[in-house]
Amino acid sequence: MHHHPYRADIDGLRAVAVLAVVAFHAGWVGGGFVGVDVFFVISGYLISRMIFLDWSAPGFVGRFYAGRIRRIFPALIVVLSACIGLGQFVLLPTELKGLGKQIFGGATFLSNFVLAREADYFDVAADLKPLLHLWSLGIEEQFYLIWPAFIIFAMRRRWSVGHVILVLALSSLALNVAFIQSRPVFTFYWPLTRLWELLAGAAVARFELAAKVRNPTAASIVGALLILAAVCTFHRSMEYPGWLAIVPVVGTALLIASGGAATVNRLLLSRQPLVFIGLISYPLLPSTGFFSHASRSCSLG
Repeated sequence: MHHHPYRADIDGLRAVAVLAVVAFHAGWVGGGFVGVDVFFVISGYLISRMIFLDWSAPGFVGRFYAGRIRRIFPALIVVLSACIGLGQFVLLPTELKGLGKQIFGGATFLSNFVLAREADYFDVAADLKPLLHLWSLGIEEQFYLIWPAFIIFAMRRRWSVGHVILVLALSSLALNVAFIQSRPVFTFYWPLTRLWELLAGAAVARFELAAKVRNPTAASIVGALLILAAVCTFHRSMEYPGWLAIVPVVGTALLIASGGAATVNRLLLSRQPLVFIGLISYPLLPSTGFFSHASRSCSLG
Protein backbone atom coordinates (compact mmCIF):
# COMPACT_ATOMS: atom_id res chain seq x y z
CA MET A 1 0.00 0.00 0.00
CA HIS A 2 1.28 3.45 -0.90
CA HIS A 3 0.87 6.54 1.21
CA HIS A 4 -1.54 9.04 -0.35
CA PRO A 5 -0.62 12.55 0.83
CA TYR A 6 -3.63 14.74 1.56
CA ARG A 7 -4.11 17.73 -0.72
CA ALA A 8 -6.21 20.44 0.89
CA ASP A 9 -6.32 22.34 -2.40
CA ILE A 10 -8.40 19.58 -3.99
CA ASP A 11 -11.02 19.91 -1.26
CA GLY A 12 -10.86 23.66 -1.91
CA LEU A 13 -11.46 22.98 -5.59
CA ARG A 14 -14.46 20.86 -4.61
CA ALA A 15 -15.77 23.89 -2.72
CA VAL A 16 -15.42 26.04 -5.82
CA ALA A 17 -17.43 23.45 -7.74
CA VAL A 18 -20.26 23.19 -5.22
CA LEU A 19 -20.47 26.96 -4.70
CA ALA A 20 -20.65 27.46 -8.47
CA VAL A 21 -23.57 25.02 -8.77
CA VAL A 22 -25.41 26.55 -5.80
CA ALA A 23 -24.86 30.04 -7.24
CA PHE A 24 -26.24 28.88 -10.59
CA HIS A 25 -29.45 27.54 -9.06
CA ALA A 26 -29.79 30.71 -7.00
CA GLY A 27 -29.60 32.71 -10.24
CA TRP A 28 -26.39 34.54 -9.34
CA VAL A 29 -24.12 33.24 -12.12
CA GLY A 30 -25.08 31.92 -15.53
CA GLY A 31 -22.39 29.28 -15.89
CA GLY A 32 -22.24 27.82 -12.40
CA PHE A 33 -23.45 24.47 -13.75
CA VAL A 34 -19.86 23.81 -14.87
CA GLY A 35 -19.15 22.94 -11.24
CA VAL A 36 -20.36 19.45 -12.13
CA ASP A 37 -17.61 19.14 -14.74
CA VAL A 38 -15.08 20.18 -12.10
CA PHE A 39 -16.41 17.44 -9.80
CA PHE A 40 -16.06 14.81 -12.53
CA VAL A 41 -12.41 15.65 -13.20
CA ILE A 42 -11.59 15.61 -9.48
CA SER A 43 -13.29 12.24 -9.01
CA GLY A 44 -11.55 10.71 -12.02
CA TYR A 45 -8.21 11.92 -10.70
CA LEU A 46 -8.57 10.73 -7.11
CA ILE A 47 -9.96 7.30 -7.91
CA SER A 48 -7.54 6.62 -10.76
CA ARG A 49 -4.51 7.67 -8.73
CA MET A 50 -5.55 5.27 -5.99
CA ILE A 51 -5.90 2.45 -8.50
CA PHE A 52 -2.57 3.16 -10.23
CA LEU A 53 -0.69 3.11 -6.92
CA ASP A 54 -2.42 0.27 -5.07
CA TRP A 55 -4.02 -2.03 -7.65
CA SER A 56 -1.59 -4.89 -6.99
CA ALA A 57 -1.97 -4.81 -3.19
CA PRO A 58 -3.81 -7.82 -1.71
CA GLY A 59 -7.49 -7.11 -1.12
CA PHE A 60 -7.41 -3.77 -2.95
CA VAL A 61 -10.77 -4.17 -4.71
CA GLY A 62 -12.60 -5.04 -1.48
CA ARG A 63 -11.07 -2.09 0.37
CA PHE A 64 -11.86 0.21 -2.54
CA TYR A 65 -15.59 -0.55 -2.56
CA ALA A 66 -15.80 -0.63 1.25
CA GLY A 67 -14.33 2.87 1.23
CA ARG A 68 -16.92 4.04 -1.28
CA ILE A 69 -19.73 2.64 0.87
CA ARG A 70 -18.41 4.37 4.00
CA ARG A 71 -18.09 7.68 2.18
CA ILE A 72 -21.34 7.67 0.24
CA PHE A 73 -24.02 5.76 2.12
CA PRO A 74 -24.22 7.53 5.52
CA ALA A 75 -24.76 10.98 4.01
CA LEU A 76 -26.98 9.59 1.25
CA ILE A 77 -29.26 7.83 3.75
CA VAL A 78 -29.56 11.00 5.84
CA VAL A 79 -30.37 13.18 2.81
CA LEU A 80 -32.93 10.76 1.35
CA SER A 81 -34.57 10.17 4.73
CA ALA A 82 -34.82 13.89 5.39
CA CYS A 83 -36.37 14.43 1.98
CA ILE A 84 -38.96 11.72 2.60
CA GLY A 85 -39.87 13.17 5.99
CA LEU A 86 -40.01 16.82 4.99
CA GLY A 87 -41.65 16.06 1.67
CA GLN A 88 -44.77 14.86 3.51
CA PHE A 89 -45.30 18.40 4.80
CA VAL A 90 -44.08 20.76 2.08
CA LEU A 91 -44.80 19.04 -1.23
CA LEU A 92 -48.01 18.69 -3.19
CA PRO A 93 -49.25 15.12 -3.92
CA THR A 94 -48.01 15.17 -7.52
CA GLU A 95 -44.64 16.53 -6.37
CA LEU A 96 -44.43 13.85 -3.69
CA LYS A 97 -44.93 11.16 -6.34
CA GLY A 98 -42.12 12.69 -8.38
CA LEU A 99 -39.94 12.79 -5.28
CA GLY A 100 -40.46 9.05 -4.90
CA LYS A 101 -38.96 8.48 -8.36
CA GLN A 102 -36.03 10.73 -7.51
CA ILE A 103 -35.41 8.90 -4.23
CA PHE A 104 -35.43 5.58 -6.09
CA GLY A 105 -32.91 6.98 -8.58
CA GLY A 106 -30.72 8.37 -5.81
CA ALA A 107 -30.78 5.16 -3.76
CA THR A 108 -29.85 3.01 -6.79
CA PHE A 109 -27.40 5.53 -8.33
CA LEU A 110 -29.55 5.72 -11.44
CA SER A 111 -30.68 9.34 -11.06
CA ASN A 112 -29.15 10.36 -14.36
CA PHE A 113 -31.24 7.76 -16.23
CA VAL A 114 -34.42 8.70 -14.33
CA LEU A 115 -33.94 12.41 -15.03
CA ALA A 116 -33.01 11.84 -18.68
CA ARG A 117 -36.51 10.42 -19.22
CA GLU A 118 -38.26 13.36 -17.59
CA ALA A 119 -36.75 16.77 -18.31
CA ASP A 120 -33.73 18.73 -19.43
CA TYR A 121 -31.46 19.91 -16.59
CA PHE A 122 -31.99 23.50 -17.74
CA ASP A 123 -35.79 23.29 -17.99
CA VAL A 124 -37.95 24.85 -15.29
CA ALA A 125 -39.39 21.40 -14.58
CA ALA A 126 -35.93 20.04 -13.86
CA ASP A 127 -34.99 23.12 -11.85
CA LEU A 128 -37.79 22.28 -9.42
CA LYS A 129 -36.70 18.69 -8.75
CA PRO A 130 -35.54 18.45 -5.12
CA LEU A 131 -32.88 15.78 -5.75
CA LEU A 132 -31.77 16.99 -9.17
CA HIS A 133 -28.15 17.14 -8.08
CA LEU A 134 -27.89 13.39 -7.45
CA TRP A 135 -27.65 12.75 -11.20
CA SER A 136 -23.93 13.50 -11.14
CA LEU A 137 -23.41 11.10 -8.24
CA GLY A 138 -25.08 8.42 -10.34
CA ILE A 139 -22.58 8.92 -13.17
CA GLU A 140 -19.67 8.85 -10.74
CA GLU A 141 -20.81 5.64 -9.09
CA GLN A 142 -21.39 3.99 -12.47
CA PHE A 143 -17.81 4.94 -13.34
CA TYR A 144 -16.50 3.57 -10.03
CA LEU A 145 -18.32 0.30 -10.63
CA ILE A 146 -16.57 -0.42 -13.94
CA TRP A 147 -13.32 1.55 -14.02
CA PRO A 148 -11.29 -0.25 -11.29
CA ALA A 149 -11.90 -3.69 -12.77
CA PHE A 150 -11.19 -2.48 -16.30
CA ILE A 151 -7.98 -0.64 -15.49
CA ILE A 152 -6.66 -3.51 -13.35
CA PHE A 153 -7.36 -5.87 -16.24
CA ALA A 154 -5.46 -3.52 -18.59
CA MET A 155 -2.48 -3.24 -16.25
CA ARG A 156 -2.25 -6.98 -15.77
CA ARG A 157 -2.21 -7.37 -19.55
CA ARG A 158 0.55 -4.73 -19.64
CA TRP A 159 -1.40 -2.48 -21.95
CA SER A 160 -0.32 1.12 -22.30
CA VAL A 161 -2.73 2.67 -19.79
CA GLY A 162 -2.03 6.17 -21.09
CA HIS A 163 -3.08 5.15 -24.60
CA VAL A 164 -6.16 3.36 -23.27
CA ILE A 165 -7.25 6.49 -21.41
CA LEU A 166 -6.62 8.64 -24.48
CA VAL A 167 -8.63 6.41 -26.84
CA LEU A 168 -11.56 6.11 -24.43
CA ALA A 169 -11.58 9.83 -23.64
CA LEU A 170 -11.50 10.86 -27.30
CA SER A 171 -14.25 8.37 -28.14
CA SER A 172 -16.44 9.72 -25.34
CA LEU A 173 -15.77 13.32 -26.37
CA ALA A 174 -16.66 12.45 -29.96
CA LEU A 175 -19.99 10.99 -28.80
CA ASN A 176 -20.61 14.10 -26.75
CA VAL A 177 -20.03 16.42 -29.69
CA ALA A 178 -21.92 14.19 -32.13
CA PHE A 179 -25.15 14.08 -30.09
CA ILE A 180 -25.22 17.51 -28.43
CA GLN A 181 -27.52 19.01 -31.08
CA SER A 182 -29.78 16.09 -31.90
CA ARG A 183 -30.08 14.58 -28.40
CA PRO A 184 -29.07 17.25 -25.85
CA VAL A 185 -30.74 15.62 -22.83
CA PHE A 186 -29.18 12.25 -23.65
CA THR A 187 -25.79 13.92 -24.02
CA PHE A 188 -26.10 15.75 -20.72
CA TYR A 189 -27.06 12.77 -18.56
CA TRP A 190 -25.58 9.73 -20.32
CA PRO A 191 -22.43 8.25 -18.73
CA LEU A 192 -20.77 7.48 -22.07
CA THR A 193 -20.93 11.14 -23.14
CA ARG A 194 -19.57 12.29 -19.76
CA LEU A 195 -16.88 9.62 -19.42
CA TRP A 196 -14.18 11.81 -21.01
CA GLU A 197 -14.44 14.31 -18.15
CA LEU A 198 -13.67 11.65 -15.56
CA LEU A 199 -10.91 10.31 -17.80
CA ALA A 200 -9.35 13.79 -17.96
CA GLY A 201 -8.73 13.36 -14.24
CA ALA A 202 -7.44 9.84 -14.83
CA ALA A 203 -5.01 11.23 -17.42
CA VAL A 204 -3.67 13.73 -14.88
CA ALA A 205 -3.17 10.92 -12.36
CA ARG A 206 -1.27 8.85 -14.92
CA PHE A 207 0.83 11.80 -16.06
CA GLU A 208 1.93 12.89 -12.60
CA LEU A 209 3.34 9.44 -11.87
CA ALA A 210 5.72 9.87 -14.81
CA ALA A 211 6.48 13.61 -14.89
CA LYS A 212 5.87 16.96 -13.24
CA VAL A 213 4.40 20.14 -14.67
CA ARG A 214 7.29 22.40 -15.68
CA ASN A 215 5.62 25.66 -14.71
CA PRO A 216 3.04 24.92 -11.98
CA THR A 217 2.38 28.60 -11.26
CA ALA A 218 1.36 29.32 -14.85
CA ALA A 219 -0.68 26.11 -14.99
CA SER A 220 -2.61 27.00 -11.84
CA ILE A 221 -3.34 30.55 -13.00
CA VAL A 222 -4.49 29.47 -16.46
CA GLY A 223 -6.59 26.70 -14.94
CA ALA A 224 -8.29 29.09 -12.52
CA LEU A 225 -8.98 31.61 -15.28
CA LEU A 226 -10.57 28.95 -17.50
CA ILE A 227 -12.95 27.88 -14.74
CA LEU A 228 -13.73 31.50 -13.85
CA ALA A 229 -14.43 32.32 -17.50
CA ALA A 230 -16.82 29.39 -17.81
CA VAL A 231 -18.69 30.27 -14.60
CA CYS A 232 -19.04 33.93 -15.55
CA THR A 233 -19.75 33.72 -19.29
CA PHE A 234 -21.58 30.42 -19.92
CA HIS A 235 -25.37 30.34 -19.71
CA ARG A 236 -28.18 27.80 -19.85
CA SER A 237 -29.14 28.52 -23.47
CA MET A 238 -25.80 27.22 -24.73
CA GLU A 239 -25.44 23.72 -26.14
CA TYR A 240 -23.85 21.92 -23.23
CA PRO A 241 -21.70 19.96 -22.60
CA GLY A 242 -20.45 19.78 -26.22
CA TRP A 243 -17.17 21.47 -27.08
CA LEU A 244 -17.72 24.10 -24.41
CA ALA A 245 -17.17 21.61 -21.59
CA ILE A 246 -13.51 21.42 -22.61
CA VAL A 247 -12.98 24.83 -20.97
CA PRO A 248 -13.77 23.89 -17.34
CA VAL A 249 -12.41 20.36 -17.79
CA VAL A 250 -9.01 21.58 -18.98
CA GLY A 251 -9.03 24.28 -16.31
CA THR A 252 -9.63 21.72 -13.58
CA ALA A 253 -7.01 19.34 -14.97
CA LEU A 254 -4.42 22.15 -14.99
CA LEU A 255 -5.18 23.10 -11.39
CA ILE A 256 -4.84 19.52 -10.18
CA ALA A 257 -1.71 18.85 -12.24
CA SER A 258 -0.02 22.00 -10.95
CA GLY A 259 0.16 20.53 -7.44
CA GLY A 260 -0.71 21.78 -3.98
CA ALA A 261 2.24 24.19 -3.83
CA ALA A 262 1.26 26.12 -6.98
CA THR A 263 0.24 29.74 -6.51
CA VAL A 264 -3.55 29.52 -6.85
CA ASN A 265 -3.73 26.17 -5.05
CA ARG A 266 -1.64 27.34 -2.10
CA LEU A 267 -2.96 30.88 -1.68
CA LEU A 268 -6.64 30.32 -2.49
CA LEU A 269 -7.79 26.71 -2.72
CA SER A 270 -6.01 25.59 0.46
CA ARG A 271 -7.76 28.21 2.62
CA GLN A 272 -9.63 26.62 5.53
CA PRO A 273 -13.12 28.01 4.74
CA LEU A 274 -12.97 26.57 1.21
CA VAL A 275 -11.52 23.28 2.45
CA PHE A 276 -14.37 22.95 4.97
CA ILE A 277 -17.02 23.50 2.30
CA GLY A 278 -15.26 21.00 0.07
CA LEU A 279 -15.32 18.37 2.80
CA ILE A 280 -19.11 18.66 3.15
CA SER A 281 -19.78 19.19 -0.56
CA TYR A 282 -21.39 15.80 -1.21
CA PRO A 283 -24.42 16.17 1.14
CA LEU A 284 -24.59 19.93 0.62
CA LEU A 285 -25.77 19.88 -3.01
CA PRO A 286 -28.84 17.61 -2.74
CA SER A 287 -29.96 19.20 0.52
CA THR A 288 -29.60 22.67 -1.00
CA GLY A 289 -31.71 21.57 -3.97
CA PHE A 290 -34.42 20.17 -1.70
CA PHE A 291 -34.74 23.22 0.54
CA SER A 292 -34.74 25.51 -2.49
CA HIS A 293 -37.62 23.52 -3.95
CA ALA A 294 -39.45 23.39 -0.63
CA SER A 295 -39.25 27.15 -0.16
CA ARG A 296 -40.67 27.68 -3.67
CA SER A 297 -43.51 25.24 -3.01
CA CYS A 298 -44.40 26.96 0.24
CA SER A 299 -44.40 30.38 -1.41
CA LEU A 300 -46.63 29.10 -4.20
CA GLY A 301 -48.98 27.42 -1.74
